[in-house]
Amino acid sequence: MNMLKKYLTMMLLLGLACPATACNSSSSSEDEVPPHLKPETPEEPGRDYYPKADGATRLVTYNVGVFTKYVSDGSYQMIADMMTEGKADLVGISELDSCTVRTGRVFQLKKFAELMGKEWSYEYSRAMAYQGGAYGDGIASREKPVRTFAAPLPKGDGAEPRVMVVMEFAKYVFATTHLDHVSTLAQAGQVDEINKIIEREFGSSKKPVFLGGDFNARPDSPTISKLKTGWTVLTPHGASDFTHSSQAPNKCIDYILLWNGNGAKCDVVGTKIMLDFNKGDIKRASDHIPVLVDVKF
Repeated sequence: MNMLKKYLTMMLLLGLACPATACNSSSSSEDEVPPHLKPETPEEPGRDYYPKADGATRLVTYNVGVFTKYVSDGSYQMIADMMTEGKADLVGISELDSCTVRTGRVFQLKKFAELMGKEWSYEYSRAMAYQGGAYGDGIASREKPVRTFAAPLPKGDGAEPRVMVVMEFAKYVFATTHLDHVSTLAQAGQVDEINKIIEREFGSSKKPVFLGGDFNARPDSPTISKLKTGWTVLTPHGASDFTHSSQAPNKCIDYILLWNGNGAKCDVVGTKIMLDFNKGDIKRASDHIPVLVDVKF
């Protein structure tokens, strides 16, 4: 009987000790909020890498590498997202396919412009026929142009035919091109033709004329020196300002310039190489890096 009493007493003491131990655990607190009742922490809004002044027009040049340099099914949406985030008003584009076999018969500039918004206009011109379609350059713009045209550039001893595409707006003109990638002599001939066309079309105009593109020429090259006799380079082009390649940047070959030939005035209020985006991957979108200029008219 005494043994039974001792056993029951021991069990009672153990039963009282267990909940006391649990309640006094160092990992708990009387006022701790259960996880399912805690308010959700709101996501931190994405950083605005490219603020734009009120009243500014943002011009961008971008070699998109036919949208398939690193993304086999196309970086169309990625680049459209990047340009939207970057608040682009106009994008001059180098290396565009139109209805070629290699890019699935897609009219690339049309597709890109549609992704940017239904109000966007576009102008494309072939530099050469390619795989049942064409390869060339183009411009997409939020503002509707008053005039568009394109002009072939001399191939010379270069690798491929080239072209210049032009959009004229109410207050300015933007032209885009892609100079030869193997011959400095061919580039010189192409620059001469560009200068001749711009002088003929806009020499008496009071509208600022901008030229963007992939020039395949470094800042200290004969080609850029030649351009500087009639144009001002607006985009960054210092010793560490690189636009190629996106995966291992080591040279600057993409620019936006302003023509000095007609004395037209505008305020350049910002310029930048576009390296950072909340949405999109600059290293996968293309092998080039876009650059921008903000202007006020």
